[in-house]
Amino acid sequence: MSRNHGSWRLVLAALVLLPVAAGAQGKVKPLDPSNRDTTCAPCRNFFQSANGGWLARTEIPGDRPGWGSFYELQDQNFTALHQVLDDAAREAVTTSNPNLRKLGLFYSSCMDSTAIESAGIGPLKPELDRIAGIRDARGVQAELTRLQARQVNAGFVYGSTPDAKRSERTIGQIYQGGLGLPDRDYYVKTDSASEALRTQYVDHVARMLRLAGDDSAAAARSGSAIMSLETALARASMTQEQQRDPEAIYHLTSAAALEKSSRTFDWAAYLRERHGRTPPQVNVAQPEFVHAFDSLLAATSPADWRDYLTWQLLAASAPALDSALVNESFRFNGKVLQGLKEQRPRWRRCLTATDNSLGEILGQAFVARHFTPRTKARALEMVKNVQAAFRARLDRITWMTKATKAKAYVKLNAMFDKIGYPDKWRDYSKLEITSGPYVTNLERAALFESRRDLDKVGKPTDRYEWGMTPPTVNASYNPLFNALTFPAGIMQPPFFDPDADDAVNYGGMGAVIGHEITHGFDDQGRQYDAKGNLSGWWDTTDARNFTERAQKLVEQASAFLVVDSLRMNGKLTLGENIADLGGLLIAYGAYRRSLAGKPEPLPIDGLTGDQRFFLGWAQIWRSKDRPEFSRLLVTVDPHGPSAFRVNGPLSNIPAFAQAFGCQPGDSMVRPDSAKVQIW
Repeated sequence: MSRNHGSWRLVLAALVLLPVAAGAQGKVKPLDPSNRDTTCAPCRNFFQSANGGWLARTEIPGDRPGWGSFYELQDQNFTALHQVLDDAAREAVTTSNPNLRKLGLFYSSCMDSTAIESAGIGPLKPELDRIAGIRDARGVQAELTRLQARQVNAGFVYGSTPDAKRSERTIGQIYQGGLGLPDRDYYVKTDSASEALRTQYVDHVARMLRLAGDDSAAAARSGSAIMSLETALARASMTQEQQRDPEAIYHLTSAAALEKSSRTFDWAAYLRERHGRTPPQVNVAQPEFVHAFDSLLAATSPADWRDYLTWQLLAASAPALDSALVNESFRFNGKVLQGLKEQRPRWRRCLTATDNSLGEILGQAFVARHFTPRTKARALEMVKNVQAAFRARLDRITWMTKATKAKAYVKLNAMFDKIGYPDKWRDYSKLEITSGPYVTNLERAALFESRRDLDKVGKPTDRYEWGMTPPTVNASYNPLFNALTFPAGIMQPPFFDPDADDAVNYGGMGAVIGHEITHGFDDQGRQYDAKGNLSGWWDTTDARNFTERAQKLVEQASAFLVVDSLRMNGKLTLGENIADLGGLLIAYGAYRRSLAGKPEPLPIDGLTGDQRFFLGWAQIWRSKDRPEFSRLLVTVDPHGPSAFRVNGPLSNIPAFAQAFGCQPGDSMVRPDSAKVQIW
């Protein structure tokens, strides 16, 4: 389960978070012996033992923050989608298919570097002129409203969401946002590295403003003013850990009460502008942030707000503008924050942008070429098998009372699966795409998506809507829908390999399925009932037992060293760590159940079935990250680093120790008193 409230514009790479498109894969062994390190005992460091050969010979490409199984798939699979888009671009002018035309025109406008260079910052000039004309708080509000409709991260984030306590209906939600750095912690930490990064950020902002036409002195003053305003927003923002509590971000408020609570910002006018009407209620996720924003609107000069809004528009638009702005944006966001050495090729950037803006059109083309009904049937069969294994584990749990366990059965039985692609494709008929400029096409796509999103407010929740595109290598659990989603893109090696035996597939795809099921019962997901409502359905004793068991996992993760002296955030990563451990246990149970009445599988390449199962899990996590990227992920990513995602859960699982003959005292065997078992 993941959320993105628009607080940062970069894409993070981690399961289940990195979108990659799917395609053909060359025939290789499901478990390649050359990837392993035979000098490292499995019981000492299984991540190294399983992946050390690959780690030793692999270099991170210059245009990537890291490299691993996900990135390898991305390279192979983007090639397939590249062909889809090249075909669409070639046929865009002559085709009678309106969706194919939009796909081709959008991609072509992004690829037309000559036109983009010639246009420069010109396409933004009307909006920049509007910002320059702001004279008071009312003008700030009007422009902020316009920019938010174009998905520019200005001030705060407003969008639709199922009501967490009445999930059958969709409401509007106000969420903290408006920052240019990845997280509020970047503004408030006082260590020397954080202070140095803030200095670099102010310099970056000033450079961007100079490229947009400001003189050096004005750009420097504006950079400092923007930093001050964003710092004030950051100080009013909740931490990542605080946001993990669903109750802490649920404050259903009437539109009248919201308007009454504000001294400067006209919420009634804002909601009318965004919706064409005033919805009766909205969720104010962080009331203190909204109050601070209102105070800043009154206390901060219109000149500083003009600078801030100009910057937010530039930052959001820079990847679609001329090379000077693209390169400066990459210098800070890519090189400084992630350690990248070079920019991705234009076609890759354009493919990603097309998937973001027209994903269900691109998805239809992908599914038609690369996803078969047979694959979908096999995926559904595996999901049902793993769900049955979870049910069996639930039967054996002794720490939960019968009353709470009965409700857990109801929730598990009510989970439904979305596999491959949507049953009903999104309608893009109201989206206009032309031959250019590219930044204008991006703006049109953003306006279309904003309108589509807010049009859901006040209507019954569509639980069958997809939140990711079919070519995405990802999987998710949505607690408000009580739904599992497995796009077509993930049904490929190393997750699922039709040429591999069941052990490898259950260790890969089976464990991913188990991971997502377990999210329904992690520290966040467990608070939602079978209908997706935040309802407090747990017995007090059961909740206490859960928390005590989960705390051991917090402690295990918090002790893990990531880079230099920086350790994991055990509280931030708790949900993913619960899901990894539970997912592996469930998938292993499903694998063993699949062998009922059959002889034990014969060894393959000297590996037993159980050993292949655990290697199947380890190989999907073979990866290495740049130090800069590792530091960023520790701050913003609820997923832990790959080495922990392998060694952490396995060190709690007796079946792993038995499979590899590990003994008490080995690094991969935790003492019984320290072992974690929740699900």
